[in-house]
Amino acid sequence: MAFVHLLLEVYCLYGIEDDKEYGDIPPFCKSGAAQPGYYCMENSCPFVAYTDAPFEIAYAGESGEVPDADSWIGFGGDMEPDDADEGRITDLKKLWEDICKQKVQEAYKEYIGKSGIEK
Repeated sequence: MAFVHLLLEVYCLYGIEDDKEYGDIPPFCKSGAAQPGYYCMENSCPFVAYTDAPFEIAYAGESGEVPDADSWIGFGGDMEPDDADEGRITDLKKLWEDICKQKVQEAYKEYIGKSGIEK
């Protein structure tokens, strides 16, 4: 069986246009409108929208959802110098990728060591 982990930003568009009639919130909404989750895509919700989340690293909780803003970070903002050209940005993204992969492995090793599961 093939599988892949995807990191997406998911949006709820319910009520986004003030002048439009929307009807009832779909019954599968676990947290109500404006609180999207995996169930939106699972139920082909007509109000769900999503986009990719490139150059991000995140921790997902039990339901596969990232619990809060302290649990993810993406390349951009103050990480990208204003005066950087495309070549420099490409180099910085590669540096970010290398650091993220290293930190994932470090987190695993630290967990194994602290958990007492030592292999």
